[in-house]
Amino acid sequence: MEFHRLSVVDPSAGALAGLHVRHRIARIVLVHGTFMGEDPFGISSTLNALADNLSLGGAPLRLLAGQLRERTQPLVTRLARDLGNYTEDFRLLFQELVGDDPQVEFPQTPWSSENHHLARAELAVMLLEQLLSRPLAEDQRVLFWGHSHAGNAFAILSNLLANHPGAVDRFFAAAGRRADARWQSVHAALKRSASPHPLARQVLFATFGTPVRYGWDTAGYVRLLHVNFHRVHDRNKPSRARPVYPPWNVADILSGASGDWVQAFAIAGTDTTSIPAAKANSSLAEVLESGLVPVDPSTLPMTLRLTPVARIRDLCGRWMQGTRCHADGENLLVDYTASGDRTFPGIPIESAVMGHGVATSIRWLPAHLRLLEQTLDSTI
Repeated sequence: MEFHRLSVVDPSAGALAGLHVRHRIARIVLVHGTFMGEDPFGISSTLNALADNLSLGGAPLRLLAGQLRERTQPLVTRLARDLGNYTEDFRLLFQELVGDDPQVEFPQTPWSSENHHLARAELAVMLLEQLLSRPLAEDQRVLFWGHSHAGNAFAILSNLLANHPGAVDRFFAAAGRRADARWQSVHAALKRSASPHPLARQVLFATFGTPVRYGWDTAGYVRLLHVNFHRVHDRNKPSRARPVYPPWNVADILSGASGDWVQAFAIAGTDTTSIPAAKANSSLAEVLESGLVPVDPSTLPMTLRLTPVARIRDLCGRWMQGTRCHADGENLLVDYTASGDRTFPGIPIESAVMGHGVATSIRWLPAHLRLLEQTLDSTI
């Protein structure tokens, strides 16, 4: 991993042509993370599931579900702005900084942003479908730029692009989406393709504040970069996040005193689910978290060993490990100098959303872009 101390960069400092000229990136897709989409708590999907089970009265529920989907994301964007969310202003500045090429865009289809396996799996399948439907020229690449759990959807996408037949078949069977046309189409396309899929040679990933959850398949991409807000709290383990358990001072959490608290918190065991997704989530957990190493009870303090709820015991044990860096890809650990910008109610943007919001801040986009370009340039 590499440590960086970032300072604010002037947004008018000129275009970053290197992404296109030196790295052949023709398209950049910005993908927001959890709770920033059209159905963050699964309310619309639950209403639709209820409607499907009603012989009468289903139409009003579907209408309500549709209205909620239409109105939720604009409301979330107005509230969150660019802290934890990618806005249209963010996209426009990004396009200005990189020039006419590459094209900076959002996914053609929004994702629910629910906090569970199936939602992230659906995002991965949707992104792959869009790659298949809008093929790049052979000498072009696409960069997926994602915040928080969007990065874990990218991890699933890397496994799909690696296209190991047995693993892919298990994934699609676990998701239980056989009646969904998009899932059928993508699964069929993978079955017709070589392993890895040819698109794997054209895909780069950049994640920001992505919790360590799923395994990546290195055959499914050209380059993988992880950017995380980090402050060293233990000089003997400089890349370790400050453990979430035992709990720390609330003021330290809110101020991002040790970096991105949410990235360290949102590990395996922190998902929520909706009723319609419960069965698929259980099956997908067996596939997506099959490599998860069990927590050794002997390493836990006595208070945890005596905890009767196994899920809580295991989760606290994982929090104690303070995992910040991903096993695959390049980990860029970043501390931020104060920009002077503040959000309501007077919180420095570097501390917003418990240190998780700075990754999507418009103010820090130029610095993030330069960091990305420098890292890519270092291995040409």
